[in-house]
Amino acid sequence: MLFVSLLWLLLGTRAPVYALIAEQSQIIPSAIQSCFGVTVAWIIATLLFGRIYCATVCPVGTLQDLTIWSRRKLDPKHTFRYEPPRKIWVFILIAYIGSLVAGIWAVAYVVEPWNIMRNAASVVRPADTEATWQAIGVSLGVGVAAGGVMIAVILFSAWKWGRIFCTDVCPIGTALGCLHSQSLMHIAIDPDKCISCMKCEDVCASRCIKVDQRLVDNSRCTRCFDCTEVCPNDAIRFQLNRGRHRQTPLMEPNA
Repeated sequence: MLFVSLLWLLLGTRAPVYALIAEQSQIIPSAIQSCFGVTVAWIIATLLFGRIYCATVCPVGTLQDLTIWSRRKLDPKHTFRYEPPRKIWVFILIAYIGSLVAGIWAVAYVVEPWNIMRNAASVVRPADTEATWQAIGVSLGVGVAAGGVMIAVILFSAWKWGRIFCTDVCPIGTALGCLHSQSLMHIAIDPDKCISCMKCEDVCASRCIKVDQRLVDNSRCTRCFDCTEVCPNDAIRFQLNRGRHRQTPLMEPNA
């Protein structure tokens, strides 16, 4: 999706498939254009499967994945470790929603994933965002700079800490994460099969797996499924969520 999005943004193609595949697949742009069916569809998908939006069509998510992949190629020994959840996302989400209610659109244009990519692409195609920034009283140069700074921050943070933008900053991803306890499916560790090899924790770019406690924080899991692919004993699986009221304490059998 990152490649599809950037291809049309940079080259200026106006084929109908652009709206269908790229912009209209995004939650906020589709909602702004009154295509609420797309937004509802993503909410339903999240309630069924968790934060699959983050691993499929989010361009910033894909950009982070490419950065993490590059880091692993250059440093095959690089691993991640579990980090306890931080509450900074709560304040960012409140500020984001408050700014939308107050009509302060500049905040959305700086931190919302699709707009981050549009701002970055406007370095090549400034006409696409010039009217937007002028409408909210900000010069195009400031808008382009905001996009460039955000991309630099995202690349650096992904290189150092994995998908920390998704788990701590992104208002869309963290809002979807609030639905984790109600999702039909979740990632779970089977304590009877786990041999504590640490491979799943090593590859978890969201840093939401803690093997020694058999814990997966599904509110931060972006559904990349790297953990299930590297497990040598089929101990970590994508399965029915049998304890939707809990955060996912996986010490219990078949939680």
